[in-house]
Amino acid sequence: MVVALGRVLAALRRERGWTVEEAAGRFAVEPAFVRRIEAGRTNPSLAVLVSLATAFGLRTEELLRDSPPASHRFAK
Repeated sequence: MVVALGRVLAALRRERGWTVEEAAGRFAVEPAFVRRIEAGRTNPSLAVLVSLATAFGLRTEELLRDSPPASHRFAK
């Protein structure tokens, strides 16, 4: 699940054209933490998951899928 979340997060971030640093600012976490999530090396807290979902304009459960939600692909 952690690896799948990392893939979804990285795909959504890239689709929006956000750098790791810009995403970290939007998520209110450190860039290194974004990198660890994307690499599947950490298990973010519920609070962080909510922050990620809010930044992407998604529901939290949408981040826990194996791929980015089709309705949000390429959204800016």
